[in-house]
Amino acid sequence: MKRAQKTKIKSPSARLRYPLTKSISLIGLMGSGKTTVGLRLARKLGLDFVDSDAEIELAADHTVNEIFEKYGEEDFRTGERKVITRLISDTPTVLGTGGGAFMDPATRKRLREKTVTVWLKADIDHLVERTSRRDTRPLLRAGNPEEILRKLAKKRYPVYGQAAITVETGAGPHEKVVNDIIWKLNQYLAKERKKQTQDAPKDNRSS
Repeated sequence: MKRAQKTKIKSPSARLRYPLTKSISLIGLMGSGKTTVGLRLARKLGLDFVDSDAEIELAADHTVNEIFEKYGEEDFRTGERKVITRLISDTPTVLGTGGGAFMDPATRKRLREKTVTVWLKADIDHLVERTSRRDTRPLLRAGNPEEILRKLAKKRYPVYGQAAITVETGAGPHEKVVNDIIWKLNQYLAKERKKQTQDAPKDNRSS
C-alpha cells in the first residue's frame, strides 16, 4: 500500500482574521467535495491536509472497498474512529473525513470538541453526478445510487446539521466554496473570541 502523504501548500493570501487554534474537519456525504475542497482550503490557509480514508487504507493495508468487503462496515467504523482520534492534534490541519464518520457518536463528539466542524452540504442531484464518475463507493454498490444517496441524506443530514458551520456546495467553482468556508470561519472565530473575552475572569484589584 502506497504511503499516504500530507499535502501542504503555503499561501500568503490566507484570509482568516483570527488565529486558528483547532483543526478544521470537513464532513458530508460522499461526493460533497471534502477532498477537493479540503486541499484548496489547506492551500489557502497554509495548513496540512489529511484525508482520513487514505490514512485508514494505510493503517489497514487495504482499500476502503476491501475493508468493507472482507470485514464489514462495523469493523471499518471501529478503525475509522481510531484513525481520526490519532489525526486530531494540537497543530491545526484540514481534515477530510469519510461520509459516515460523523454518524459515529464517539467520533462526532471528538470532532465537535477538538475541531471546527464544517458540513459541505450538497443536493442529491449533484452528489449522484459526482459519485457516478468513479465506482469506488462501497455503500453505493448495493442498489440504485440515487435511492441510496437519498436514504443516506434523510438519515444523516439532521446529524450533519450539528456541525459548527454549514456551507452549501453545488455546481459552482470550488474556490467559491473555499471562500464561503473562510468567511464563515471568520464569523465563528469572532464569536469564539468574544465568548472567551466574556468568560475570562475580571481583575478586581484596585489600581
